This record gives sequence, C-alpha cells and structure tokens, in this order.
Amino acid sequence: MSETLRIATWNMKQAVAPKKPLEELWRYMDEVIDSEIVILTEARVPQSGLPEDWDAIWTPGGIGPRRAWGTIVAARRPIQLVRPEIQRNAFNIDEYEAPAPASVETVDVYFDDYLWGTIIGVYAFMPNSKNGEEAFLGIAFEVLDVIKSGRERVLVGGDFNLLPRDLNDLLDEANIHLYDLVGEAFDFKPMPDGIGESRIWTHKNGNSPNAAKQEIDFMLATEELAHEMEGAGGGVEMFADAWDYSDHAPVVVDFRVD
Repeated sequence: MSETLRIATWNMKQAVAPKKPLEELWRYMDEVIDSEIVILTEARVPQSGLPEDWDAIWTPGGIGPRRAWGTIVAARRPIQLVRPEIQRNAFNIDEYEAPAPASVETVDVYFDDYLWGTIIGVYAFMPNSKNGEEAFLGIAFEVLDVIKSGRERVLVGGDFNLLPRDLNDLLDEANIHLYDLVGEAFDFKPMPDGIGESRIWTHKNGNSPNAAKQEIDFMLATEELAHEMEGAGGGVEMFADAWDYSDHAPVVVDFRVD
C-alpha cells in the first residue's frame, strides 16, 4: 500500500446511450482514473468479469427491469471490501426511507485485518423528477444508519444529481455533518460560468457546445477522514478526455495513510 490512498467516483453512463463498450470503460477506470478504490455509478460489470487484480461489491441485476445497472464499489487487491451488517432505521424514525435497491452500496474497507473505514457509494436514482432531491432522504438514512453503527470513518461518494449549493443545504437541513471534500480543498472556487456554485465540471448537461457546466458528483467524509485528506480534484479540468467516455468526469480524493 502506498502512503497515499486515492479514492474516486465516476458515472459510467450505462443508463442511456453509452459512449463506449463496457470493457473500454473499465480500462479507462483502471488505467486513467488509476485509483485504489473507485465508486462507479450507472455501472455494470462486463460479461467477461472484473479486470485483473480488481474486486468489487455490487447488486447483480442492477436497479431493476430495464435498468440492469447500479452502483459498484471496486478496489484493487489486496484491499478487501466487505458488506457490513448494520441495523436499519437505527433511530426508529417513522418517516424512514431506504434508498432504491442497487443505487446505494455500503462497504467496509480493510487493509489486511485493519478496518480503514466505510464507503457509501451512492447514485441519486430519480424516476419521477429531474434532480436528486427525491432520492436524498433514502441516502440520508443510509448515512445515519452507518454512523449510528459506531463507524466514525465514513466516506460518501457518487452521483447525487444535485448541485453543490443544493446538496450542502440538504445536508445542513438533515443535520448530517459531512465535509464536502472538494469544498475543503483550498484552491477550488466556484466557476464563473458554472451553475449552482459548481467548482469543477463533472457533468456535461447535453451535447451542445453551450452545455451547462455543473458539478453533481461528490466525495463527502466525516471529520476524522477529512483531516487525513491530502488533496482533491477531478472534473474535465483533470480528465480532459472524459467526455469521450461518459457525460460525467471523475472526482478523486487522496488520503494520507500512516
């Protein structure tokens, strides 16, 4: 294991009109995004299986009929991923709502016998609207259940289908204390031509040359992990060829590993 652990998130665009064959998308993930752990959204596993030296956790069959894609958390060996057993609706809230099946995957991350932390990979599945607000409640309850289980080192990453301003407002309203890691990186300011206080361009909203520059893919973490962050970045600013492979560009965060 290197002294820096890189974790990324990327939407593979498997829901509508994929841009590249699935095997080529996984090669891009392996060779270009080049991280130890990757949260993949709108993702599928190739029929030929995972690339060499990779393991992953996902829900076979995806979200459901005609939606054979979902969220996948993948890691390079020898990192080990394990689904944790946690109590659901741990706070006994009447309005409890679980996320859509296969849209959220929660895994514990082990280096040998050492539990490094817990990753919640999310895709804000939105069958009835054009933003992720309707999916936020289920995602929020997943985060609360994981934290209630006693896990203090938690990273939440993926495609929220929300702009930075709206996501952070919802987190505040839900009283969920997570650090927006791109926001914590000192050199990222809102783009002059971005929308919703976007700081990096992670989603190209259409194929027009004037497509909206927006940030809807995020990496969030509890305080303990946020303090170990060495840097954050991504978007088309870091992955210049991202639009050739998807309508999303990756987000990456580097953590110090002592």
